Amino acid sequence: MEHLIQNIRYNEGAFPREELQQIIERKEEAIPHLLQIMNDLNEDYEKVIERPERIDFIYAFYLLAQFREQALFPILIEILSKPAGICEEIFDDSITEGVGQALASTYNGEIELLQRLIENTEANEYARGQALVALVILVLDGQLSREFVMDYFKQLINDKQKRSEDSYYLNTEIVCCCNDLYPEEVAADIQRLYEDRIVETMIIGMDDVRGTLKRTKEAVLRESGQYDKYRLITDTIEELQGWACFQPDADSENAYSELESYFGAEPSAFYEKPRMNPAVKVEKIGRNDPCTCGSGKKYKKCCGA
Repeated sequence: MEHLIQNIRYNEGAFPREELQQIIERKEEAIPHLLQIMNDLNEDYEKVIERPERIDFIYAFYLLAQFREQALFPILIEILSKPAGICEEIFDDSITEGVGQALASTYNGEIELLQRLIENTEANEYARGQALVALVILVLDGQLSREFVMDYFKQLINDKQKRSEDSYYLNTEIVCCCNDLYPEEVAADIQRLYEDRIVETMIIGMDDVRGTLKRTKEAVLRESGQYDKYRLITDTIEELQGWACFQPDADSENAYSELESYFGAEPSAFYEKPRMNPAVKVEKIGRNDPCTCGSGKKYKKCCGA
């Protein structure tokens, strides 16, 4: 097993299908090794990511999620709760791909850990958003009641979540999550967010919320359950094999287009990891740069949200 783990430590440009398959077949033997990778990341992240092509921790959290290994849950919460810049340094753009699914797939019943991450204003905003996504998954999977989660979202909108422009991204993610769970209980609360102009209307507008409310709750929940981002992780190989960092012969534009098609998501929502594979590099606007649309907002709070 140690030899297999060593073989997946760095990205060499080719997807390690055979090694991952062997790890999956030897699940019980592999779990302690995979947990150790995540513990090492939590305790000394700089050592783990000192080489930019290090990728075993990505495999580790996907595999542990596939195995439904609940011991990962508090470890992953701690990693995601690190100061915003550190979390982004660890995960880079993969912070918006798979993390919410991994949290839901390894959920151990400690709902307060998810809530603490969501409400942690020092944590990375994308990590907090992924914790919101995890709550939706847990509802759709039947592990949490919709009523409980919608009541919590209502509290976030009205009490716990700061109603300011600094919360643009999280406000927008809350609205999206409410909309995907059918927003009947929070429609008036959401309306106030739009009146205060602290939701990104390019992502979801009040008309979208009203449109959802014209449908039946059952239809909306059924459709939401089919979205890729709301699925538990069941197949690590299927999830990861299409990532751009394993396509060294593809030009950047084609790789970017293929990923958008593969994940069915906006470009900012899927994994593109240029720092792990210089051969597939997509030039992009920094999240803190001014948005090119001329809105005056930061890119991450505008077209890059």
